[in-house]
Amino acid sequence: MGPQINARPATRDASKIPLPLWGRAGWGLFMALHDNAEIRRIVYVCHSKEIGGAELYLEGLIRFTVSPRSPSPARGGGQGGGSAELICRRDPVLDQWVQGIIDLGVPVHRLDLKRPSDYLAMLRLLRRADLVHLVLAYPTGKYQLTAALLTRFGGRPLVATHQLVVEIGEIAMNPFRRAFWRFAFRLYRRLARVNIASSKAGWQSLVRRYGFPESSTELIHNGANLERFAPITGDERRAIRLAIADELAGHPWPDDILLSCTIARFSVQKGLFDLVTAASEVAGRLPAVRFLLAGDGELREQLKARVTQLNLKDRVLFAGARPLAELARWLGAADLFVLSSHYEGMPLSLIEAMAAGCPVVATAVGGVTDVVADDSVGRLVPPKKPEALAQAIIDVLSDGDRRRAMATAARARAVSAFDVNTCYQKTTAIYRMLIPSPSGGGQGGG
Repeated sequence: MGPQINARPATRDASKIPLPLWGRAGWGLFMALHDNAEIRRIVYVCHSKEIGGAELYLEGLIRFTVSPRSPSPARGGGQGGGSAELICRRDPVLDQWVQGIIDLGVPVHRLDLKRPSDYLAMLRLLRRADLVHLVLAYPTGKYQLTAALLTRFGGRPLVATHQLVVEIGEIAMNPFRRAFWRFAFRLYRRLARVNIASSKAGWQSLVRRYGFPESSTELIHNGANLERFAPITGDERRAIRLAIADELAGHPWPDDILLSCTIARFSVQKGLFDLVTAASEVAGRLPAVRFLLAGDGELREQLKARVTQLNLKDRVLFAGARPLAELARWLGAADLFVLSSHYEGMPLSLIEAMAAGCPVVATAVGGVTDVVADDSVGRLVPPKKPEALAQAIIDVLSDGDRRRAMATAARARAVSAFDVNTCYQKTTAIYRMLIPSPSGGGQGGG
């Protein structure tokens, strides 16, 4: 990361302060000085056509922003006394997620940018914001770039969170489009007052590969809800595992079954065919292992066909998309979490699994190495190597004492470094720094 500096006194003109990369002490001081600053109208922009970690992060951030700071109604509504709105697409797959945000009392505006009226509507919404926060689940795309350009045109400050930073040269597209997006992605350097990376690898890519300024590029890790995701023991754990077996396997499991969980979109990114291949190897050496795959996506039928082809229907179980509360209970009762991704930003499911007390086997990609810092909590393997994935799974599951020690260490690691409230507090502190005060302070839209 860049140099660590302390926050300046709140009386200094914020427009003349370079945006810092906060150390632990700097963040604490800044938030103490700005705790009573107002967060007024924040407009969030989501470009996604599916629900994954980036969208769950955004939902949690919105919930945090609009939740009361204290039970006293005199304090106003929201962490900074403000309000939030969301702009997103009309895709039906987003409906349930959108409804959850509407239930928070947050207005949601669904625009597809397919008609001129959509562009005008987006501009009007952005212009009436005090600040716009754009969450990028992917670096290329018309929707997110248009939102950033319209925010600048409307004269409003923009915060951009980059959940996934990949080399644009590695994305499959024709040379003309690749050249355009290499140029266009670099525009975020100037369009956003603050760019946030969710992993060290992402931060380094933004700064060193794409030339984003260190002074306005922050590293804020994603985090887990440490109350929702927690280890489950005793009779409750056994009851959860019996319920999983009854629903997905159709019969009870013996007590010696070892349960591996994976929560992911069924997309090429997640490397699930590698996991199925690894499961075939594991099944021959540890027949008590069951692999639970929770999620959905375009590769669902192909994955099921591959499982059938390898005669793994009793070993690899497809659970479909599930509510977050149910997934938290499953993770709390599991023996292992496996992430087989080919590339990642900062995988929220990995952090949540560790918070739930799961040892992990994961591919060493993107922000995974930020979370799995050493082998005390699990094992890291190269991506696209099913044989290495299988061996790591066998190593962890075949030694009960070591697995239980990893489970304890995984929970401790999540608690010490990846509390979601810390993520949200650091993000809303940036809002307070950027939003102009009623008396004319703050950084404005530049």
